[in-house]
Amino acid sequence: MKKRASASSKSTSKSASASSKKKKSAGKPAKAVSSKASTKGKSGKAPKKPSDLTPRVLISGYYGFDNLGDELILKVLVDELKERGVKITVLSQNPKKTAAQYGVDAIKRTSFIDIVDALASANLFISGGGGLFQDATGPMSTLYYGGLIHLARFFDVPVVFWAQGVGPLRKSLSRKMTASALRKCEKIAVRDEKSALLVAELTGEKPEITADPVWLLRNAFTKSLPSLPPTGKSKKSSETQNAASSCDATSSKVWTVGISLRPWHELTAERLSALADCLNALAQQHEDSVCFKLLPFQKKEDTELLENFAKQLKATSRVSVTIVSPEEVLESLAGCDVVLGMRFHSLILGLLFNVPVYGLVYDPKVASLLSMFNLKGTTIAGLKAISPDAVKAAFDDYPKIDLKPFQQQSRKNLTLLERLLDIPAAKLAL
Repeated sequence: MKKRASASSKSTSKSASASSKKKKSAGKPAKAVSSKASTKGKSGKAPKKPSDLTPRVLISGYYGFDNLGDELILKVLVDELKERGVKITVLSQNPKKTAAQYGVDAIKRTSFIDIVDALASANLFISGGGGLFQDATGPMSTLYYGGLIHLARFFDVPVVFWAQGVGPLRKSLSRKMTASALRKCEKIAVRDEKSALLVAELTGEKPEITADPVWLLRNAFTKSLPSLPPTGKSKKSSETQNAASSCDATSSKVWTVGISLRPWHELTAERLSALADCLNALAQQHEDSVCFKLLPFQKKEDTELLENFAKQLKATSRVSVTIVSPEEVLESLAGCDVVLGMRFHSLILGLLFNVPVYGLVYDPKVASLLSMFNLKGTTIAGLKAISPDAVKAAFDDYPKIDLKPFQQQSRKNLTLLERLLDIPAAKLAL
């Protein structure tokens, strides 16, 4: 197998010793080693520091599936690693698109040969961020991401469990696989308290608590959307203003409501109908014209659901309904007056843009986020009883939000990588 150029002397020795290691210890789990020990070559001498040679990382996550939330996580990670001079390879469902979009090396996330080849020259394997270890969508997620961690450790590559949310883990197999993978990690950083409690329960160790990487996107938004103020109520961009004014050409005031939904087994037709009835009543009560903007965070997953939901929202002379393209979600969300969000990152983005949010809770991570900011929402089961008065009251009573603590927590994710790669601290790229 043709190898890439090595990042350090560790890389060449690792490739050469891989086959003998398999013969001697086939079936045996890799011993936990420190990052310092894992970078020694055949001679037993430590290679040059990553600061002398370009450090290399291999990144694993839910990347290349056109999920906006996960792609924003990758954007933060890639931009910050590039600022620190790190060579990056990403495991992706769509390697060509990922490589072109981020200016990195990318390989197919299911190509075993390419993954092994990338590990041969990696100084660090980054698992995350996002909610990778959960079994709400089935057990394969924990098996896949856990298997990658075990593979990395087999080749003596240190692993960081980076900025992840953990759970739910309802099945015994999922819990065992997650616990086994966590024990192989050099460092564990989770994005919320509930994930930290679950990790402690599974491993007996307390992980570092950081925050979602997307909290660091604020500066990037103000660069791409100059009409947005750094603080205070967000203003509509020109594109969004034009779209909103088309809701009612005779009115100068338009109340724009962003709606994020995703397919979920509990989101039945009856509950969707109840949500539509609530929004229709809310629109009738509002004194201004209303524009419902439906926001697909993952095109294949969300668009069909939102198209069907749009048919239940009553368009009138003063109420308009539109589905934006995935490419327009960021700008459209920034121009909303309020957001009702089911997608986790629709709520984070609303908070970043100073747009009041109301949560539609399908997963513990959404409930946890609402709790952090003392925000209102309803469970998916609770949609049957949702009332327009309750939603209106939630927005009328909206609390003052301070994002600085969460952005400071999120910066810990970057400090952790600097420490593990032994590279100087850098200013935020975003």
